Amino acid sequence: MSISDEQTKRNSWEHFLLRAAREISLSEPQYDKINDRYSQLEKILSASDNPLLAEAHIFVQGSMGLKTTIKPTFDAPEDMDTIDADAIVWLPHAKDAEAHEVLEAIEERFREGSRVQEEIKQLRRGIRIVYADENPGFHIDVTPARAINGNVEENGEGKLEVPDRETGWKASSPIPYSNWLQVASTQQITLESLAVAKSHRTFDAATQDPLPDYQDYLDQDPLRATIKLLKRHRDEWAIRTKNEDHRPISAVITTLATHAYLDVVKESRLKPLQPLDAILEIVLRMPNHIRLQGNVCLVCNPKDNGENFAEKWNRPFVGQRYRQAFQEWHLSAKASVSLGLESFESAESFAKAVKENFGMGKAFISDVNNEIPANWTMPGRPMGTSRNSLAMGSIFGGLSAGASSQEKVKPVERLG
Repeated sequence: MSISDEQTKRNSWEHFLLRAAREISLSEPQYDKINDRYSQLEKILSASDNPLLAEAHIFVQGSMGLKTTIKPTFDAPEDMDTIDADAIVWLPHAKDAEAHEVLEAIEERFREGSRVQEEIKQLRRGIRIVYADENPGFHIDVTPARAINGNVEENGEGKLEVPDRETGWKASSPIPYSNWLQVASTQQITLESLAVAKSHRTFDAATQDPLPDYQDYLDQDPLRATIKLLKRHRDEWAIRTKNEDHRPISAVITTLATHAYLDVVKESRLKPLQPLDAILEIVLRMPNHIRLQGNVCLVCNPKDNGENFAEKWNRPFVGQRYRQAFQEWHLSAKASVSLGLESFESAESFAKAVKENFGMGKAFISDVNNEIPANWTMPGRPMGTSRNSLAMGSIFGGLSAGASSQEKVKPVERLG
């Protein structure tokens, strides 16, 4: 049975997106370097004689723990030009402490113990250690936390609260949130075929490092691949539209995408999807999971309603700007994940659109085109525009072989 030009074009774009998600992932040396610096946090804290910091337990949170970290986009402005890592310092002896006391203790300890070129930076709920001497640079945001009253679990499990320089202690439940996303990602979309681009390399067995093993980070399920693509698009969009200060934060994107993914999982049981369809549906459905209580927007930690990732959307005066930025970004994101299904007039115009939306250059597009079958329609090109048709055109002065038979074409190798 022949495969239509339309179907090969969809297959080509699907392959492109999954390869792009791998391309923007950290390399193994980058990952190892962050892991090395991350492992030093425990040594710094262990040298403290402050009783507030006694028996502290450090664990990763955010994108590193969720395995959705991406490389910074090229020529990003400050605060977007470094790889982001986040750590929680769980303090079992901070039960009766004031928020400012804990923040001061953490800042003092890391100012004394860190050997970095840049000054420790104050954050609203912690500090930032910047490793600017690396290439690319990265930073680790350190946030102290304590268990809420009634939570007797150890090592940061269960519901916590973190100190806020302006409002005191705030709800936060990073481990339950991470567990929720992990469970969600294991819910399988019923797929016609699974095109998750995994590594062919072999790695050493998993170690006891506190970060996820690199292979676990690199091997992408459809949910994490979509999140990575959305985060890269968000960064490119924010720079292009000068929305760096109001761009949707990763926690909002990740939470909404995961809720949408679970919707798609349920519906796929009745109608199997291609991976591309799953990605398109996840992005489309994200706003459905923004809740409203009167004029208050809620994108809450599903395991802790006291932690609202969209809290900036509700701030006086500036909140509307955050809401508007999300709406504008999401509209752009929907269009961007469908770019390869359009028919651009030339390879150059498609390459420009890809560069603007995902930061990928012509070399990457060329690599993808060389990986798909030579008689498949290339992503972003008119139907029938394949490597074969272009080659025939150059030989015979423009005669297109785009209508050549698609019989016996084998799909791109499906991995996963």
